Amino acid sequence: MAKTESTLNSPESMRVHFIGVGGAGMSGIALVLHERGYAVSGSDLKKSRYIRQLIRAGVDIHIGHDAATIDAVRPDVVVVSTAIPETNPELVRARELQIPVWPRAKMLSELGHGYTTVAVAGTHGKTTTSSMCATMLDRMGLDPSFLIGGIVEGYDTNGRNGSGPYFVAEADESDKSFLYLDPDVVVVTNIEADHLDHYSSLDEIESTFAEFMSLVGDKGTVIACAESPRLAELARGTGRHVVTYGTGDDADVRCIPDTHTTGLAGGCTVRFPDGEERHITIKANPGIHNLLNATASLTVSWVLELDTAAAAEALSGFAGVRRRFTHVGDVAGITVVDDYGHHPTEIKATLEAASQLGYPSVDVVFQPHRYSRLEAFADDFADAFEKADRLVLIDVFSAGEMPIPGVTSRMLADLVRKRHPGKEVVYVDDRMKLPEVLSEVVKPGDLFITMGAGDVTTAGPEFIEYMASQQEA
Repeated sequence: MAKTESTLNSPESMRVHFIGVGGAGMSGIALVLHERGYAVSGSDLKKSRYIRQLIRAGVDIHIGHDAATIDAVRPDVVVVSTAIPETNPELVRARELQIPVWPRAKMLSELGHGYTTVAVAGTHGKTTTSSMCATMLDRMGLDPSFLIGGIVEGYDTNGRNGSGPYFVAEADESDKSFLYLDPDVVVVTNIEADHLDHYSSLDEIESTFAEFMSLVGDKGTVIACAESPRLAELARGTGRHVVTYGTGDDADVRCIPDTHTTGLAGGCTVRFPDGEERHITIKANPGIHNLLNATASLTVSWVLELDTAAAAEALSGFAGVRRRFTHVGDVAGITVVDDYGHHPTEIKATLEAASQLGYPSVDVVFQPHRYSRLEAFADDFADAFEKADRLVLIDVFSAGEMPIPGVTSRMLADLVRKRHPGKEVVYVDDRMKLPEVLSEVVKPGDLFITMGAGDVTTAGPEFIEYMASQQEA
């Protein structure tokens, strides 16, 4: 199924500059291009984990945006994400010099030419599922290239240029950029209302996903989760070859969860249409949602006509994705976990799984991500914390948005209290006081989860440090 070679010029004759290179998607593309021998440079407003990764790899990085950078670098192509405004001085200078400007997704698509491309999309689960696919193929000795919107545990990177025939890409639906891709296999985990700053309605989201699924062409395959009947309907409506997966009898590939789970692990039996069965044990990220992600990944191996027994064994070695139910540490008998969940459905699924792990209490500190998302899904957020025994809320991470009057974490705290009378809900308006407040809320033996897509990720290590200092005092 491999396609034609990329239309990119040879590495010896092409210099690529990334404006806003510090994000998960942009940094991975820059890294893969660098590993393929291209002269790569990039700029961003500040250093980050991804920026430091690029510097270690030898990529030419500039902190701050300055038109002079374009004059100094003289790139053949400039790559930008949709987050970069037209007024960015580097972008303005590039256009003045008539340097071609490519959206991030176009460069991602170019990198997939010449490979059998597996593109993973969905409102939730796409980072974990694409990471599972990449890990599976790599542990099978197939050395895939991959670009993923998170750090894959065991690889310590979000992008890699492999020598094998497969290319795994996380496909971003947030701004419709996944429509640039040219995939052979598409995996869609689910479709829900989100990113309403780019979409006018759920109908528009669904029609865009249908267009994306159609990109596989007549020879490709769409792998769609049957847990959502609407998704399966949309997939079949494309007229492409469709394979569904799920827990129900109506799924082409069945996921049959194990009756018993142990600690932070879970497993399932996967039954293929021909009756063949394989068992998977997932040691990271518990819950049915991640067993479904693993089933989707194993279905990829079946569609690609690979050895499914070897694929199942490879998946059992999946170590997780950073910030996807990542074990941060233990202190004072408390297990601390960090999770990226920032949409009600993600939160509900994670807490449902966490509630089955045997801890006396599941305690959560949550930071809403974007005022617009909190406003759109306030009622759903209130319902999502049903399985949290104790909830601590901190102020909204704006992600560059302006505040919306009345849309605050205090508002969410009041709403949760109304929906779940008797639940312990605490709002902390001073981030510096958070470790101390948590020390009074979280008890020995509890599972403590930090949740959100913002800087709440630092709350776990800060809590561990605070508790350790109290023990030493």
